[in-house]
Amino acid sequence: MPAPVPPGYTRGPIIFMGPLTEPFAFERMMQSFWDEAGGYGARILIVPTAAPDHPMVEGCRRWLLGAEAESVDVLSVADRRSAFAPEWIARIETVTGILITDGNPLRLIGFLGGTPVAQALRRANARGRVICGVGRSASVLSQHMILPVQAAPVQEARLTPSLIRFAPGLGIVNRVAFDCDEEAGTHLRTHLPRLLTAVAHNPFLIGVALDPNTGAVIYANSELEVFGAGAALIVDGWQVEETTLYAARIDQPFRISGVDVHTLSSGYTYNLDLHQAKSPPDSEIPQAGYERFSSF
Repeated sequence: MPAPVPPGYTRGPIIFMGPLTEPFAFERMMQSFWDEAGGYGARILIVPTAAPDHPMVEGCRRWLLGAEAESVDVLSVADRRSAFAPEWIARIETVTGILITDGNPLRLIGFLGGTPVAQALRRANARGRVICGVGRSASVLSQHMILPVQAAPVQEARLTPSLIRFAPGLGIVNRVAFDCDEEAGTHLRTHLPRLLTAVAHNPFLIGVALDPNTGAVIYANSELEVFGAGAALIVDGWQVEETTLYAARIDQPFRISGVDVHTLSSGYTYNLDLHQAKSPPDSEIPQAGYERFSSF
């Protein structure tokens, strides 16, 4: 569960990013995170979900240092024992931004789940610090983490319970369940059945999938905003009228009705409390492509 917000604080932004596949997009998405973390005064903690020496970890570290963040540390958690280290808990309390890089989300949860470091990450967000997950590892931000499965070919995919499996995530946010597929982006034939299956398990959930080089940020007022080059797919189960998933075998099709489905591009917002999408306000500034990667 998300940590409670202490008196006098506002919960920090929670950022989901799709896979970063293009150099220019990588720079613009890092710029957006850097801005929210405090810009030149940012104190960043990078949390690898692959090995700490993974090329993406070093690429993020170099970019943030080049952008003149005040400090950039890498959380070196090699085993569960490391996640009990008092020095890391104290370090998390001083940062302004936390970046969880792409990799293996199960590896991270296996090391951090139920540890003081995981609790410190939740507290940091509750006290106003921005936290961001990239690619497959963005799923760890959710309480209900959607895991990849050995999927059938797209043309053979059917709506069955076997399309997804869940595991407990870090619990930074409990309503949003994130699904990442580096190959498919938000292709409806791939992500829609998976997110429909997620909300059939629990209609409380709001499923989100993102194109590569695209992000979605959740603010303290429960407003989700899309940014970047592509689109977000949102599947909201709040008005589900019927689901037969509970009675279906693992490979048997089930029925679900009353789901809200949205595809939203950069600048569009979705209010998680009101379950309403909203288009961006009109602008007199010429839009010639740069806005696709604009900060939020």
